[in-house]
Amino acid sequence: PHVYEPDAHILKPGTLCYIRREGGKITGIYPVSISRELYDCAPIDLLDESLRPAASLEQLSPADRVFGWANQSGHGAYRGHLRIGPVTCETPAENAVELFDSPGLPLAILGQPKPQQARFYVARNRSGHPQPDGLRKQEAGYSKGKGLRGRKFYTHHRSLPDGYWDNPLEDRTQQPRGRHFQEYRRPKLNGEEQRDSQNRSVQGWVKPGTTFTFDIYVENLSKVELGALLWLLSLPEGCFHRIGGGKPLGFGSARLDIADCKLYDNESWINHYTQLADTPEAAGIQPVDQKQLVGEFQKAVVAAYPPTKRGVSQGEDAFEGVPFIAAFLQLAKGYEDGRPVHYPRARQKGQSGPVPPHPEGKSYEWFVANDREGVKGMNGPGKSLPNAASDPGLPILDPTPSGDR
Repeated sequence: PHVYEPDAHILKPGTLCYIRREGGKITGIYPVSISRELYDCAPIDLLDESLRPAASLEQLSPADRVFGWANQSGHGAYRGHLRIGPVTCETPAENAVELFDSPGLPLAILGQPKPQQARFYVARNRSGHPQPDGLRKQEAGYSKGKGLRGRKFYTHHRSLPDGYWDNPLEDRTQQPRGRHFQEYRRPKLNGEEQRDSQNRSVQGWVKPGTTFTFDIYVENLSKVELGALLWLLSLPEGCFHRIGGGKPLGFGSARLDIADCKLYDNESWINHYTQLADTPEAAGIQPVDQKQLVGEFQKAVVAAYPPTKRGVSQGEDAFEGVPFIAAFLQLAKGYEDGRPVHYPRARQKGQSGPVPPHPEGKSYEWFVANDREGVKGMNGPGKSLPNAASDPGLPILDPTPSGDR
């Protein structure tokens, strides 16, 4: 209310208030229906100016230049230098798409961003390092001197058991396959399917292994911009992009590879049109070296994040050692130890071993247990989101209160 009601700070008779007391003194009054204590600053205050949406042409990032930009707070736009041609499915249709009878396959509930879970969004410094575990909720919140964790990536679901995507209409959500469960399907409740406003049902999907081809056309890109694009289109072996919806459930892992590439610089095009040849090759003009362009991009990244400032020895791969590059590559290839990927999960009474998805979708119980505080301090572990490049995984928590409340 304080944002859109100018007189919200004026207390009127009958207003329901919650108070905060510290050392016997009232330090905060919150006139709201449901109490929500404010942090010292807003999330936007922790975001570096260079990472905020561009407000003018002078502030465009390489991504804005390549893909285009529209001013979110006024007039102004910039046409991108990349376009994608028609997409062709190379796999026969009968082998590419699996259809489900109406009303379709009920997907598991997808979580929404929860910026109020500051342990997952707030960094202990401007470099994006995770906060220590065990902080009280207010200590872990948005406050001056901290930063944000960084860009959001979705982990590739690696090491899925054979047949994981087979017979999706069959409810196997409570049956473990090693360490994995059928995460993409919404569990039945008391033997009945659950279809409501919390989830979606699909009547078909693209089968794993389906191949698509398409052309990408670019113009007027710098060497660094073009190098970044080429690197993303040819990630190291075993790395996957995540495309489309349902990524937390394992959908959308796609491997991109360059089948053929012809790139020419400005001088080459001038020579081509001057000689009126049918193709640049006919005029004796060779395409630009892709590896050289990727190298230009990698050198630019390393120059911005030098190894000496990161404690990285000169013998290590300087580019893949850059923190956000290392994190991206780790999530793009998934975890080698075969651990499952799913929302944080709480153990229910009487459960042991691997914990299946809750039939009622009570994923919030983990966050409640994680943040639980008692009179003498934290009762819950207060786990922060780990560093993606060295993530040991989040623990299964017991939602039952214990100890001092």
